[in-house]
Amino acid sequence: METKDIMLYQTGSGGDMAILNNDLVLGDVMFQQVHLALFGGNLKANTESKYIGTEERFDYWGNSLIWRDSRPEQFNSNTERTLRNVVLNSSGRLAILEAINTDLEAVKGFANFTASVSLLGINSVKITIELSGKTNTESKTLEVIFDNSKNELILQQKI
Repeated sequence: METKDIMLYQTGSGGDMAILNNDLVLGDVMFQQVHLALFGGNLKANTESKYIGTEERFDYWGNSLIWRDSRPEQFNSNTERTLRNVVLNSSGRLAILEAINTDLEAVKGFANFTASVSLLGINSVKITIELSGKTNTESKTLEVIFDNSKNELILQQKI
């Protein structure tokens, strides 16, 4: 059985929900979870376990409210932060791959995945995520291209 969620698509300046005939469109939940884990928008800081009451926080507010005690479930966008901060060379490619694997820890609960990163040029990176559910052998592939010169994410398909 395939699980559905609200379909997201990339607008170039962040994701948006797809609407058709004044109704939300549904998409594959595996792609949704991967997209949110990698590009959930928590660019300034990862959620820490403890904060001082007067300390300004730069993390995603939902992490401490919803997933306070479940670190792997939190959206910290290590991938997006790494993409925006590393030089696109062989060591940068490995740093991006490490960030992807960290962000996708939560996916391990419902899917198996394999990630790869390819440098397409001096300003762009291709990320390929092969996904297969734990209960079936159906395999799905999510491919995204990140243009570092524009800080823009391009999805190869609707998720």
